Amino acid sequence: MKDMYSFHVDQKDFDQFYEKVKAAYLKIFDRLGLVAKVTEASGGGFSEKISYEFMVLTDAGEDDILYCDKCNFCVNVEIAKVKAGDKCPKCDDDTLKAAKASEVGNVFDLGQKYGKDFDLGFVDDKGAKHYPVMGCYGIGISRLMGVIVEKHNDEHGIIWPESVTPAQIYLIRLGEDDNVIKAADNLYQDLLKSGKTVVYDDRNESAGVKFADADLIGLPERWTVSAKTLAEDSVEIKQRTAKDAKLVMLDKAL
Repeated sequence: MKDMYSFHVDQKDFDQFYEKVKAAYLKIFDRLGLVAKVTEASGGGFSEKISYEFMVLTDAGEDDILYCDKCNFCVNVEIAKVKAGDKCPKCDDDTLKAAKASEVGNVFDLGQKYGKDFDLGFVDDKGAKHYPVMGCYGIGISRLMGVIVEKHNDEHGIIWPESVTPAQIYLIRLGEDDNVIKAADNLYQDLLKSGKTVVYDDRNESAGVKFADADLIGLPERWTVSAKTLAEDSVEIKQRTAKDAKLVMLDKAL
């Protein structure tokens, strides 16, 4: 019990932990296909210190930032003491660039503010009163989804990164012939058994409508089964970002 009450986290420990959180967050954003910068901003009423915001570069962003390509310096224009075109104050090796960005995560260094405000502390084995060093962390999941869509799209619709796509394959059945229905249904079941996630479009709609909807939803791959593809024992496969589709033999498709 003595060791428990003697335990104390100081500001240095918090700073080291923050660096680990920062590295983890940047790794997450990189896997999502996003370029994130870490800015310093006012902590407002939450902290006596500055807060750290994770900003993704996007023309649809609501924040104005300055950043350096050579190092990890980044700052919100609201509190910046530099301007675009100035030498980076951190590395002095490149000029600062201005960009629009959206905040997708943050870290608040709360220090001992709330421990002292609410008298939330502990007494150590020597009878001295201490207050915990606190911090809060978060990634805005719904906001992050919106930013991903803002960054990954074209004139036809969304282009989901494979790391976060709602499903991997958009399977289209064209035609109501028994052979087409059977082949498409079997392929759908085979895909599911192989562990793929699939949206199966078996609606009685035209090819144009289905292709347009597939692009709008933006899954990584579009697979099409029709009388034309079955004439060659094939399925047509098109990557969402590719210009052309290709025929793949049904027994080789998986």
